[in-house]
Amino acid sequence: MSEKTQFHTKTDELAYNNETSIISSCPSFSTLLSSWNIPKLGGHVSLPDSDNEMDEGDYDDSDGNEALEDLPYVVNPVTLQDLSSRSAAEKLSALRLLMKKYGVGVYIIPSEDEHQSEYTALADRRREFLTGFNGSAGIAVVTLDDGDKLTGEAALSTDGRYFLQAEKQLDSKYWKLLKQGSAGYPTWKQFAIDKAIGSKFSNVISVDPKLISVSVGEYFNRAKTLQYQNKYDFKPILTPNLVDEVWGDDKPSRSLEPVYHLPLKFSGLHTNEKLEQIRKYVYTSLFSSASYIYSNRASQGFTFVVTSLDDIAWLFNLRSDTDIPFNPAFFSYAIVTHENVTLYIEKIKLKAPEVEKYLSTVKGLIVKEYTEFYSDIMELKSTIQDDSASNVILPSKSTLTYALLSSIPHSTAKANAKYVSIISNMKLVKNSTELFNAKIAQYKDSLAFILFSSWLEHQLVNRNNRTLTEYQAACKIYTIRSKFPNFKGLSYETISSTGPNAAIIHYAPTPEENSIIDPNTPYLIDSGAHYLEGTTDITRTYMFGKYAKSAPKKYSEWYTLVLKGHLAVAMAKFPPGSGSTGVILDAYARQPLWNEGLDFNHGTGHGVGSFGNVHEGPLYISSIYNGELDLFKEGSILTDEPGYYVDGECGFRVESELEIIKCGDNLGKTRSGENFFGFKYLTKVPFCRNLIDKSYLSDTEINWINNFHESILSEFGDRLLEMGDKRAYKWLVKETKPI
Repeated sequence: MSEKTQFHTKTDELAYNNETSIISSCPSFSTLLSSWNIPKLGGHVSLPDSDNEMDEGDYDDSDGNEALEDLPYVVNPVTLQDLSSRSAAEKLSALRLLMKKYGVGVYIIPSEDEHQSEYTALADRRREFLTGFNGSAGIAVVTLDDGDKLTGEAALSTDGRYFLQAEKQLDSKYWKLLKQGSAGYPTWKQFAIDKAIGSKFSNVISVDPKLISVSVGEYFNRAKTLQYQNKYDFKPILTPNLVDEVWGDDKPSRSLEPVYHLPLKFSGLHTNEKLEQIRKYVYTSLFSSASYIYSNRASQGFTFVVTSLDDIAWLFNLRSDTDIPFNPAFFSYAIVTHENVTLYIEKIKLKAPEVEKYLSTVKGLIVKEYTEFYSDIMELKSTIQDDSASNVILPSKSTLTYALLSSIPHSTAKANAKYVSIISNMKLVKNSTELFNAKIAQYKDSLAFILFSSWLEHQLVNRNNRTLTEYQAACKIYTIRSKFPNFKGLSYETISSTGPNAAIIHYAPTPEENSIIDPNTPYLIDSGAHYLEGTTDITRTYMFGKYAKSAPKKYSEWYTLVLKGHLAVAMAKFPPGSGSTGVILDAYARQPLWNEGLDFNHGTGHGVGSFGNVHEGPLYISSIYNGELDLFKEGSILTDEPGYYVDGECGFRVESELEIIKCGDNLGKTRSGENFFGFKYLTKVPFCRNLIDKSYLSDTEINWINNFHESILSEFGDRLLEMGDKRAYKWLVKETKPI
């Protein structure tokens, strides 16, 4: 980054008019910024001549006691801790009584809903209700070994992000923790099979088939015959869901609040255009047609089933703020054919006039109630006139539910079904409007982080605030964001963590459970937001002022190794079209830590939606090879987030968003003659100078950091002065000085 990063001054904004696309120019990026009317967000100061920390007298104290907005997930809880008075023992006894009734020896309770969503509505948090663990990933297994005494075991399996959190939240008297990926612990599948085979009551493993993927169901059926000689049975129970029976009248209801339309200036493409992209892909890629000829479509009918909520929100340019916390999606299904598209949704959710007006322009749209989806799926065969010429396209087996596949009547079309999550793959590549807007969203959130970070240093160093809590800090950055145009909420729970809490990878403070920020230990904030323009996910780790100067050397060592891995990914060049790119980049991020015998227990990066899911699959930087080809495509956006954690002491993570770009010819060509791919760095928040140890960095890395910091000051310095926040300006000047 030898030059300041330039944003496009124009973009193609696609508007839909009379069933055709017209192109009009967007205002320039700088024009948009100058039109923002952001209220003053901090105290006013005069700039001292010294480069040292400002004296207490240099500050207006007006923001010291500023009223902070409570976090929305505290005002409207997204956890179930306060919604049930029953103990762990009472819940497990009630569940085992039902297991006895239905002859089940092992019952599986997934985290996901019937759409295989990562984040779920309160009504779908069965695993959380039963276990008390509220992390977003995990699966519970409950066994019944004695039908008379209603005794057995209960285990929760989760990954390294949540080990410490699960240990704190589980009642260890009744629950054991299976640490996924750690030596000495069985997988949850192995645990379930072993317990079923050894059960004195029943060798039946059961689960609600709407909550597991086809891949999971096929695994249990395959293992039963191939590995275990039918020593257990796999018998899913479609109705009732046993945990729902235990939950009873206390179970929350799903939201019926109306959805809203995401205009073309944010979405970039009308639904009709997206449908045509889907159909073109089906005919040219899945059917291997020589050309995309409209007259041939009727003779090659297809049925494409869409179940992922963020895919449907993207397809229809609709969003919701209430259905699922942190995800702007809504409960629905969709079926696309060569002529029509059917949206299954509670019709009351479509009552907004702008939504009705927009949907009236969607060609071939049929709207049905959400509850009609499964009945239509069960009659799918009757809608296929020529069984041999029709095609069924289903989501990938890792996202398609076992119940849905089982509900489709047997036919040649089903037997030859293709499992491709077309929309999930398609929306990874942002259109020009989405890319333009992503830069605006990143600019806003980078500015929020700069304002927050300067405020936090002021509180800890200059005000010597010894009562500032992690929760108050989380409220502060939310308060800053809430003043920005088009802010739509947080994209996940804010991870505001000091000292030992920073080692809990997905720790989120609440008013009741939080710590006072200790400036003598690293402070980690991982926070993301939704704007109409896009979704963000940013992490920075800090130590401030005099406290950093007296910190143990190991802190700067660990931080710099993490930063070095972060830069290795950000600076990487790679050939397009390789299924190994994610695994290779993951190794780049870990290598500096590996060289010192260290590692971290989570993925290195994930796709990010365009005002959609903050974790947008199937694009990942991970040590797990997913078998997919060519997911790293030009125009995709993903995170870069290595870390390092010391249980009971501290944690470090640096996370920014990157856009995949095609490198210029001057770099050279791949061995197959193509241009290399690389990354454009979107997040503009300084790294922590106080924690950087230059002895671990190469000259190239140092130059990259210095150029990056110079570009941040150039882009935000004048803006901060225009806003009247001289304190934030001085903080930025200090933090972006060459290292």
